[in-house]
Amino acid sequence: MIEGIFATFGIAALLLFWFMAPGRSVAITCFAGWLLLPVGNFPAGSASVVFPFWMTGAAVPSDMILNKMWWPPVVALGGVLLTDRKALRYFRPGWADIPMFLWCIWPIAQWGFVQNPEPQPMVASLYLLGAWGAPWLLGRVYFGGLDGGRQLLIAIVASLVVIAPMALIEGILGPRVYGWLYEPHPFRFDGQERYFGFRPLAFFENGNQYGIWVAATALAAIWRWRSSERGRTSPWPIAIAALGLVVAFASQSVGAICLLCAGLLFCGAIGFRLFRPALVLGLFLIFTLGTVYLTGKLPLREFAENTAIGRRIVDTIKASGRGSFTWRIARDQSALLLVRQHPVIGTARWDWWRDNGQRPWGLWLLILGQFGCIGMLLACSALWTPILRMFANHRLLYWHQTCVPLATIVLMAMGDGLFNSFFLYPAILAAGALATIEPIRYPLDRPAMR
Repeated sequence: MIEGIFATFGIAALLLFWFMAPGRSVAITCFAGWLLLPVGNFPAGSASVVFPFWMTGAAVPSDMILNKMWWPPVVALGGVLLTDRKALRYFRPGWADIPMFLWCIWPIAQWGFVQNPEPQPMVASLYLLGAWGAPWLLGRVYFGGLDGGRQLLIAIVASLVVIAPMALIEGILGPRVYGWLYEPHPFRFDGQERYFGFRPLAFFENGNQYGIWVAATALAAIWRWRSSERGRTSPWPIAIAALGLVVAFASQSVGAICLLCAGLLFCGAIGFRLFRPALVLGLFLIFTLGTVYLTGKLPLREFAENTAIGRRIVDTIKASGRGSFTWRIARDQSALLLVRQHPVIGTARWDWWRDNGQRPWGLWLLILGQFGCIGMLLACSALWTPILRMFANHRLLYWHQTCVPLATIVLMAMGDGLFNSFFLYPAILAAGALATIEPIRYPLDRPAMR
């Protein structure tokens, strides 16, 4: 059944390219597929257990290759090849594309250094080319610059058309809609009960993915309202921004809400004089602490178990109902013992964590175990490079209108990846859009927009 649904979607999306502008068709194909398609063919028995911990997010190749992260951008790219090949002929790769290209072909380069890869390197590389490379290329070709960036932000905000009804239905009844249309969702019980009612799941891979998606949608809606002169007085942008904010907070995903607040603070502080030095210092600290955390050198377990302060912090977190945070850290720390066996190249196996009986919950640690430090560095660089490129070109006319919110969404997705393997797909489109810099600048005697 799942294959038939995917095939029907592919045919309908390709027909769409004959009747609509290519850029709009790309946006509709990607977002409609990501929001409405079934996740994929779940492994046998996944829906019959309470917590199928072995299922990883679709951002990395696993035993579920045909899924909703891979299929929509591949179909959209096929539509472009059929109807708008001239756009691809005009595309000129640059140095910003190198990390993404190397990340997509790394499984093939990894082949000569590992034994018994799973999935096979060619399959894994083709998967990354579809799930990461295709949306990157589409973002580069169609969503760069002022108009393209606006269209991408509008597409993200338009997600509310699908998400808002799901938030209302499942916030009251619990995660049920996926089962009504497709089959029981394996993660329908994972973190569904919240402080009030339920956290929706809709058609996402996991409730955590729902949380970060609605957080990014709220940020895009708020920024669209605040950055538009007409939007500040028109009731519709205000209402949409308010709806996005309500849906985000109603998800009760504490981590995603914290990232939303941090993202809004980031956007608001970006015009201050000391922002850039503070940003450089902050990124350095995050990178340093993140690296130390992934090496396992931080004695977190000993601190939590053997000190009074550590035990008090753990007890406080558990009393607040957020025990999953400490649980995820414990999973990561135990998995690091396996990572140290293949730190540079990785194992080339999606289930490298199997000997532990539990998998780590963060995307970056999953990438580290499967593709090594080289793979993780390439994947992070593919998303970091466009943001650095954006700050290097901060005099762009559209810097404030589109670059800032898109960069913030990418940063939110990367931050979420520390403790969540279910990735925010539009972040790859946004990174590709940021890598496309149009040569339109303010005159040197005119200050840049803040």
